[in-house]
Amino acid sequence: MPKDLSFFDHFEQLGQCLITATGALSACMDTLPGPEGCVAKMEQNRHVAHQVQRLCLLRLDTAFITPFDREDILALATELYKTIAAVATAGRRLELYELEDMNPSLRWHVSALDGMAREIAATVNQLRNVPKLSDLRLNLDEIGRLEETARQHRDEFLKELFKGHPDPILVMKKREVHDLMMDGIDRCDRLGRTVERILLKND
Repeated sequence: MPKDLSFFDHFEQLGQCLITATGALSACMDTLPGPEGCVAKMEQNRHVAHQVQRLCLLRLDTAFITPFDREDILALATELYKTIAAVATAGRRLELYELEDMNPSLRWHVSALDGMAREIAATVNQLRNVPKLSDLRLNLDEIGRLEETARQHRDEFLKELFKGHPDPILVMKKREVHDLMMDGIDRCDRLGRTVERILLKND
């Protein structure tokens, strides 16, 4: 019996939603202190992603033969949505706190998120072709490289954040935005490892 290939459509749609989310976050950083609708775009995109995830899970409940293990489909769809939601949350904090400027390291974090999102979308777009792990090795390695570099920039951010006698409230706001961005970066890295695990299991 044929496998249900509609899951690949859902993965590809979620990958595109992730690129849209990180692109909107980058636009928010470029328009500080007024995000100018970027946050609304991220929330709308998050809602679309939530609908796609729900459709994927509903299909998982009724599909007879799936392209790979059900728990792997569930993990990938869930992690994709949670990563999109994490990026949207970081954007909401930028708007809520009305931050006028951001440390250069945080701007690099946004750039890293955008790069990781594009690599993730590229990998999920190839899943329907039943690739081997070696076919996506460069994409997955780039995700890991960006995550590792983000951790180095984190040290620079913390050093700069507490330099001199900063406003404690402003420190708390910037630190929370930073932590939310790092959560998005960690989730992107986790997505890369999820794809890697799926490919190894189905080789």
